[in-house]
Amino acid sequence: MERDKADAVSYCGLYCGACPSVHRGSCQGCRSEDKSQRRISKWSCNIRNCCINEKNVQYCGACSEYPCPTILKLINSHKGKPKIHYRHEIPNNMKQLNEIGVDKWAAEQEKLWKCPDCGDLIIFYNYECVSCGTSHDPQEDKNKGGK
Repeated sequence: MERDKADAVSYCGLYCGACPSVHRGSCQGCRSEDKSQRRISKWSCNIRNCCINEKNVQYCGACSEYPCPTILKLINSHKGKPKIHYRHEIPNNMKQLNEIGVDKWAAEQEKLWKCPDCGDLIIFYNYECVSCGTSHDPQEDKNKGGK
């Protein structure tokens, strides 16, 4: 597996490339072990720690206990809040990760999270392009059979 593609995939099945903290440079992604980065919440992430220290898996969907209560809590948190919509795609993401593998999934996500207008990055939370401001939810379009 190419290291750069794996670095863009979080343990909980999200695409780190669309994370505002990664975009701003305060985080190097969930897989980084660089303790000098400013985003430190990942060090206490139960999902990350379980995948690395307990189960030794690349992501939750590769675990025989998936879906466990820990990932279900993340998936079901903040139901109905548009800002957190990306979390509700985790079950679909896990299915795709298991079907096509980490490298191919990461490459598809990289394309999926590109702005349809200018080609720059769409980020989580506000679902806006970082360059032109176009509002766009790529996962919603994908679920509807679009881009």
